[in-house]
Amino acid sequence: MLLAEEFVLLIFDGESGKRTLSFEKYGPPLGAALLVELALMERIAVAPQSASRRDRGRVTVTSTKPTDDSELDRVLRVVEEKEGIHISNLISDISSTRVTKGLLERLLQRLVTAGVLVQSHTDVLGLRRWPTADREARDEIRRRLQSCLVGGAQPTERTAALVSLLQVTDSLSTIVQPHDGVARRALRARARFLSDGDWAGAAVKAAIDDRVSGMG
Repeated sequence: MLLAEEFVLLIFDGESGKRTLSFEKYGPPLGAALLVELALMERIAVAPQSASRRDRGRVTVTSTKPTDDSELDRVLRVVEEKEGIHISNLISDISSTRVTKGLLERLLQRLVTAGVLVQSHTDVLGLRRWPTADREARDEIRRRLQSCLVGGAQPTERTAALVSLLQVTDSLSTIVQPHDGVARRALRARARFLSDGDWAGAAVKAAIDDRVSGMG
């Protein structure tokens, strides 16, 4: 399962199948998740915050070898065509070069095809919902998050990236639920620690802030 698919699975309520994030919040993390996946596969590199002001956040291709995943290969081609493009132009929904157009629908269909979600329609207005069909897939992701955020385990790079994307969209508290106020504060502190310096999370926050300010 792609990191972006894990994110999608967590932002839909398992019982009702309703999406729990607004449009301006779920778009940027989906694009960033694909870029993280490509970076971990050593297909792209993203200039860190320590780079010059001109270069930081710019995406370059390090290998054009196909990933054998249609979504990842599509993004890789975009980055190759627009070498040096800034990450915000790839993930912001107000950008003409965004890679997230139609992405949620495609990922939902992949999860339905894999038997993880099921698509249903409400009796009123025929609204579509995507409740969980395979609870083990969702529970396994939750266990990993619980282990690193509450249990103190060292997360993998993919799990740390997922923490960052959930943290910047204020979604962690609905997925990992500590028992008291002290634990909630510790959870937020642990999430900030794991997300510190994460380029994907920083890019998502900037994209969301830009979208919200543009609506004002």
